[in-house]
Amino acid sequence: MRSLRNTERVLTNATVEQILVIERGKGAATTIEDIRPLVAGSENRRVLQEEGVMDAAAWSCGMVAGLIHDIPTCKELIDRIMQGAEEIISRRLEGLPTA
Repeated sequence: MRSLRNTERVLTNATVEQILVIERGKGAATTIEDIRPLVAGSENRRVLQEEGVMDAAAWSCGMVAGLIHDIPTCKELIDRIMQGAEEIISRRLEGLPTA
């Protein structure tokens, strides 16, 4: 929504690509009415939350979204956290005298 001076960070998906095509085509003449169906709130949120359709709209996100490379199960996530913690503890305790 840069052409509307309402820039925001969003996840890249098919809907965002459609918005970009519209903005590139119309340039500074782009109006909110040109993209309203693609950025409208509650109905699109419902589609995402209830049906899991990620292309339903442009989804706002933070910078951390770029660090997400997969979506693990809860077990996989906890296992990764535990493995990372064990590695850090082992490295920090390495070389210390044992009792």
